[in-house]
This record gives sequence, structure tokens and C-alpha cells, in this order.
Amino acid sequence: MEVFTQNIEQVILEHFDKAKSSITIVVAWFTNKRIISKLIDLKKFKNLDIQILVDNNDVNQKYFFDLHLDNLEESGIEVRRQHISKFNHNKFSIIDNETFITGSYNYTNKANQNFENIVVETDTRIAGFYTRIFKFFTDKNYIDPNVEVLSENFEFANKLISTYHPFSQKLFLKLKDQINLGYCFTHENGLYNEISYEPGLIFNPKFKLHKELIYTISDKKSKGYPDLNSNLSQEFDLPITKGLILNYQLSEINNFNYQTLQEIANFDSEKIDYESFANDVESNEIALTNYYTRKFKTIYTSQELREILLKNINIVIEDYIWVNNFAPFLNETTIENIYKKEN
Repeated sequence: MEVFTQNIEQVILEHFDKAKSSITIVVAWFTNKRIISKLIDLKKFKNLDIQILVDNNDVNQKYFFDLHLDNLEESGIEVRRQHISKFNHNKFSIIDNETFITGSYNYTNKANQNFENIVVETDTRIAGFYTRIFKFFTDKNYIDPNVEVLSENFEFANKLISTYHPFSQKLFLKLKDQINLGYCFTHENGLYNEISYEPGLIFNPKFKLHKELIYTISDKKSKGYPDLNSNLSQEFDLPITKGLILNYQLSEINNFNYQTLQEIANFDSEKIDYESFANDVESNEIALTNYYTRKFKTIYTSQELREILLKNINIVIEDYIWVNNFAPFLNETTIENIYKKEN
């Protein structure tokens, strides 16, 4: 794996030059004229199979579609449109179905002025993962194998989706009676206070869509004590976080420094954004390499996921299972279909 934090545009152009058969590009914004010109030249002189997908936003409409679409299509490059309304914040390219480039870098002129990063790696398994994301956005009939795993295991799917999916109000109201609420409370085990929990909506920032839950929480705050007769009553403030679980478990069992544990838990529990991560490490290429290595190791095939489910994975602690394996292939339509099959 190669990590780059400088001269990124040139690195991308050089790797595109090495392409023998195909280039697939998926980026949120694409306004870089030099990269566009390079792609047109590669199509003209090497007749590569080149496909481009960008997010449907106003910036791309003005500075990509209006300015460059005709030239790209006249050269034979296929510019695809996404068929779903989900924001496409991906930033990757696939070369010859085996080498991929990903990171914080958008294909814009402004990106050259920012502190950005990319990694370049040759790995057909991960390249295939990014190809599947491309299909998810461009082929309305595509159902990812990982989504099929969820359809086969509704109880797991319900807990996972209830815990992590950023529900729209419309979808939430449709699925409210099926969504798993979850629980989190403490109790004595004879030695120390233990925390018990089940994944569900109380771990999700979208818990606020549940009006009865919000009313119960507000009632507790006004009275100063919980309504013990309500199954919606909560011991902890919502949403429950992975950090709370880890901190509570470790601080009760071990005499570690609380602040250190909190920092570790918070770091692990966040969905790391490439841009902020790059800024935090200040071009520390070792840290970036370690991060991407961990990420790629936790991208699984559908068969591997089936085996993991048999082991009753803890989806709160092992949150990568959602971030890396299911979230990229779900939208509100696919989620609604998963729940419909269970009815």
C-alpha cells in the first residue's frame, strides 16, 4: 500500500497512464480539467473502458455536466447517473479491476490547495468491493450480496439497521412498529455493577423521531426520576454510545485511567471521515497506512459475513460491520424491502 499526501493530482494522472483496459471513477465532485483532459486522451489513444459517476449536486451540474459532459461522451467515455437520491460521498477510482485509489481527495482544483490524502493499492478483493458500490449507485436492479445476508437474517438486520441507519421521518414512521428499541441498564452481579444492553434505536441519534420515547425522557427530566412502569424509560442519556459501554465495562472491572479510556473509546466509536482524519494525523503516513489496513481487513464477503453472524457478533462494539459492509449498499428502498419480506 502506498500513501500520498502531496502531489496527489500528479500521482493519480501517473496511475491512470498505467491503465491497460479500464478506469472507473466515483467521486462526489469532479471539476479538475487536467484529469478530465487526461481521461479523454487515454480514451483516444488507448481506447480504455472509462466510466465516471459523480454526485447529482449543483456544483457538478454547473462545472462538470454543463462544461464537460459533451466532450466526454463524444470521446466515448461513459458518464453514468446515479439512480438513487442517496448522497454519493465516495472518492475512489478502480484501474483494470485490480488497483484502486481512495482517500480524501476529490477531483477538483480546490482539492489541490487542501491537505488531502490518498492510498493506492492493488488488491482484487477490495477493488471488487468498490466495483459493487459503483453498481449500487448506477444499476437500479442491483442487489448486493451483503443485502441478501440481511434479508436472510431479519433479527440481526433489524437490530443493526435500528442501531445505525439515519432514518428519514417517512421511513421511520413506516417501520416504527418493527424497529428494535433496544435497552441499556446497570445491575449488580455480586462483585460490581454490570451493564447489560441490546442494540437498537436508543443507540441511534435518530431516536428523536420516536415521539413516545422523547416524551418519556422529557417526563423523567421534569420529575427528576424515571417512570419505572414505562418500558421506554432510560437510565442513560440518549443516544447510548459505544464509548459509554466500553468505559463502563472497563472502569468497573479494571483500575485504568478514565480519561485515557474515554479518548480511546471516542476514537474507536466515531465514523472517521477521511478529511478530518488526515488533518488530525498531520500527514502521518504510518497512521494513515494503519487506518486503511484496518479498514480493508474488515471488509468481508457475503459468505464471511454469514460465518460472522453465526458467532453472534457484538454490533455495538464491532461497529465496522455496519460501516464497512452494509451501509455502503443500503438506501431507504432496500431497507423497506427487507422489512416487507418479514411481514
